[in-house]
Amino acid sequence: MADQYDFEELYANTYTEADRRAYESQPTSRKRFAIAWLLTLLLGPAGAHRWYLDRRVSAVLMAVVSVAAVVLMVLGQTSLGLLCVTVAFAWTLLDMIMLLAGSMRDTQDRRLAGHRERAGVFSAITVVLLALLLMAALVIGTSSGVAG
Repeated sequence: MADQYDFEELYANTYTEADRRAYESQPTSRKRFAIAWLLTLLLGPAGAHRWYLDRRVSAVLMAVVSVAAVVLMVLGQTSLGLLCVTVAFAWTLLDMIMLLAGSMRDTQDRRLAGHRERAGVFSAITVVLLALLLMAALVIGTSSGVAG
């Protein structure tokens, strides 16, 4: 069945010159991709990147979930606190994926300045950081299980 299709021809024209011109003609935001990426990486659960992109309602919701996680943990409601932490970090991870893919835009639906030039490098950095974080979590978890 696969020999009936000319896959080279099928995939050769997926990104045409017209597509490139259409992408480049889209309005660009004054908001910078690098700043949004850094805010997501460092202060993502607090919604800092959403504040930066003027997405105030979702920024407030992210901040409320993060504050609720801290308050619930302090009050001894560990299960609910961990649920809020999980929601905050999952939301941040999804935002990071959307940001790197270029689908997160400002409130006027304009693409972020510098995305095309820097998305590849920042994606690689993000993957390396996530891998290091996972390895650290595995080491800490294994160490505490053995010592425990």
